[in-house]
Amino acid sequence: MNVVNKKKIYPSIHSYSDQDFVKNFVFNKNIVGKVLKNLEKIDESIKEHHLLFFLDYCKFNTTFYDRASKFNISSRTYSDCVWKVVTASKSLNFKNKFSKRLNSKIDDLVSTSNDQFLTLVVDSTFIPFATTDQSFYSGYYRKGNGRGVKFQVSCDSSGEVFTVHGPYKSTAADITIFRETLGRVPLCAGERFIADKGYVGESNKILCPHKETENGLTSKEKLENRFIKRNRLIIENVFGVLRRFKIMDVPWATNLSKLRDTFFFLVYIYNLSIRFNKKIIEKAMKEDEEKKDEDEDEDEELQTNSDENIDQFLTDCTSSWQDQNKD
Repeated sequence: MNVVNKKKIYPSIHSYSDQDFVKNFVFNKNIVGKVLKNLEKIDESIKEHHLLFFLDYCKFNTTFYDRASKFNISSRTYSDCVWKVVTASKSLNFKNKFSKRLNSKIDDLVSTSNDQFLTLVVDSTFIPFATTDQSFYSGYYRKGNGRGVKFQVSCDSSGEVFTVHGPYKSTAADITIFRETLGRVPLCAGERFIADKGYVGESNKILCPHKETENGLTSKEKLENRFIKRNRLIIENVFGVLRRFKIMDVPWATNLSKLRDTFFFLVYIYNLSIRFNKKIIEKAMKEDEEKKDEDEDEDEELQTNSDENIDQFLTDCTSSWQDQNKD
């Protein structure tokens, strides 16, 4: 790539407006700044532009040549920055206590037993992979000519991801992946996960929607499906954020090991954003309570009849990646 007589551009976090930063890198400046500090603890040579090149590549996922030309640098320099960040990110594999999932359990309204409850929502997502190997082909997916891999992800009701398993070939059935991973984890008495119809077959461990029959669904079954759908939306929201990165839609052109590390790192950043937002909400709630106390002190006659129950947000959580490959 010819970059002669062109001024090289090394972007910084503060060289963008808040709006343009999110447009180009998905996450906001505060989150990316926190990620940068964590990476610097691992590798002191990592700079702002290294992380921004990584996010830029994931966001647009064209070619190294195309993305490098935007910054007037060589494709080799650009790619070196991207993989430097990916390599360092592998040390950000924080272990999370799986028991934390119980902090956000919800009642299992579908069960006839009063002691049943639901914790994690489980689903898989497809990423196209540039390969001619037919063993990666599944007619179920249209992206990447149906060739790709799947990652199984689980999250709690707040949207924080707890586990990631993969990559698996796209031909792997969701229920098979589950049985090889989360299905082996001992659950508490009365506990179940939530999933879609692809996980039918483990009713004692997973709550799945009722399948349509020739006679249709009963009113009760329809209500139960609505309950399941409503509580499954959170995992769709997780995938919705991740799919803002084109690596989720455009065939991945390098090896699967780098795809795995890249996907895990993006989920790690996503989790940081979830925790950061929780802290903002908690701070706002605390300020509201303090303001309420001040108002009551200023006017002793002020009476409040409100008795609202505010959902507790999870704190002190860390990400839990369970890394399993399948040939």
